[in-house]
Amino acid sequence: MKKIIFWGDGILAGPSGFAELLSNHIFLHHPRADVSTSVYGGETTIWQDVAKDTALHVIGKAPELVVLGLGYTDLAAARTPDEIAHIAGGVVTLILQKTQAKIRLLSTVSSFLVDEAERERCHALNRQMRDLSGPRVSLIDLESKAEWFYGEHRQGPGEKHSLHLDRNRLTPLGRLFMAHHAFHLIEWPDVNPPVPF
Repeated sequence: MKKIIFWGDGILAGPSGFAELLSNHIFLHHPRADVSTSVYGGETTIWQDVAKDTALHVIGKAPELVVLGLGYTDLAAARTPDEIAHIAGGVVTLILQKTQAKIRLLSTVSSFLVDEAERERCHALNRQMRDLSGPRVSLIDLESKAEWFYGEHRQGPGEKHSLHLDRNRLTPLGRLFMAHHAFHLIEWPDVNPPVPF
């Protein structure tokens, strides 16, 4: 059985996060998939929490894929992109050393943040997270998809249908939008069951 772990703050793993929809997409597109999914985190989860609990939630589970979507809560707590990336780099290194898992880091979306200084810190964080990329690690760019959406709907009736309520909560449309794009951008492990002889 393949194991996929989703771990994040409110945008991915909170009550209005899109991790559950990602799991549903897997089973919708691969109905006979031999896969299990686990979701960890919530609206107050920060990278330091992940660093503390990686042995329990990831290493002990031997997953094929780990999807990490954090950063909003760290930015709200005024942590610098350097501080956040340093902790994230330690988590990524530990997972790479102790498992065979592929890691997908989800970019933060600057449009979900209120002031310009926070948005610039978000851009800086995404640049630093991209630097963690390697053969088993990649950054999934959700920011450009959200920016495209806001650009397309700024002048039309869709302007009233925001993707997010605040930095840690998505609207129903936002959940669907983020899950749809993440599903198509993430390279999933082979989730098809073996063919019987």
